[in-house]
Amino acid sequence: MIATDELNDYLEEYLEEKQEVKNLTEETIRKQTFNISKFINFLEERGIDELTDSNVKKQLRQYRRHCLKNRENKRTTVKTYMMNILEFINSEDVQEEIQHDTIKMKDIIEVKAEDPETAKKRIEKISLTRPQSNYLLETIELEGNKRDYAICATFLDSGIRLKELVLLNKTDIQVPLDEKGFYELPMDTNEFIEVYLRAETTKGELKDRTTFITYDTLVSINDMIYDRITKLRKNTHDVYRPVIQRKKAAEEVEREELFLNQKGKRIGKRAVQDIIKKYAKLTDERVLSDNIDCPVDYAKNVSVHILRHTALSHYAEILTVAEVQTIAGHSNSQTTDKYIHVDREQMKQKLKVNSMRFNH
Repeated sequence: MIATDELNDYLEEYLEEKQEVKNLTEETIRKQTFNISKFINFLEERGIDELTDSNVKKQLRQYRRHCLKNRENKRTTVKTYMMNILEFINSEDVQEEIQHDTIKMKDIIEVKAEDPETAKKRIEKISLTRPQSNYLLETIELEGNKRDYAICATFLDSGIRLKELVLLNKTDIQVPLDEKGFYELPMDTNEFIEVYLRAETTKGELKDRTTFITYDTLVSINDMIYDRITKLRKNTHDVYRPVIQRKKAAEEVEREELFLNQKGKRIGKRAVQDIIKKYAKLTDERVLSDNIDCPVDYAKNVSVHILRHTALSHYAEILTVAEVQTIAGHSNSQTTDKYIHVDREQMKQKLKVNSMRFNH
């Protein structure tokens, strides 16, 4: 359930995320804001105090009817309105709060069903393959920025949300810190490390959960910490060597925040978005330079949200829907379903192996 007077808060966050993912023009954002705001105003004028799983479809149908009959809008115009509104209503945060099944246009008005080829292309756009993810990480590694590499690796491991990443504290990673403020690495290099997440909803409530990072990502975070307490200085042989700065090293022992900005404060959401955009563009340049046949336009498609989709899609290859739902922090399993990519060939192979096991 969402109170109607809180919908504008959700709208603001939704549009910010959409702008990041699709890099829409200001004019497009303005039109979508207008279209969705009109629906919210319609609810307020009718005295609808809240949207719930039992009334949301009814209100959408009534708004469509209102646009056609009272406002006398053309059907094509109303279809555009409803597409904008449905995308907002089905967005991750809104759907979690209302806890409704994904609403399709055919639930509001009969339309042609999406053909299988279109559905396949849509699914392919929401995540990167493992080689594509690794190529992005390699780009950051070549640039030599330890912090940016650790941030991207954390996204790709954990399926973390942007607002959760910026709120991460050093103690949220569930391994001990040594006396210098570094993480003590597990003995098993295949170990998955628990990460405690906290995020505040638009209602001001805290939604806490646990996800995971790999051993390699923990190593990259230690590298980031070492990088921010050292400075390159020439030695007697005119060779630059990293030298630990005592003041920064002392600050690191007491530090709470995990990821910092250039001023040594907790990093902000916009800075993280800019980091991912920067390396997406650089990765495209590498693709051209290396003359690689790559289907991904990194600058156009890769964003913080796509990195989250990628991580959850990779988890979905191994874990059950319920387990992925727990990692993702979804209240509704319907939200998790969009990360489940059904590979029929893979399904047939699993069935074949299972059949051979019993026959022999």
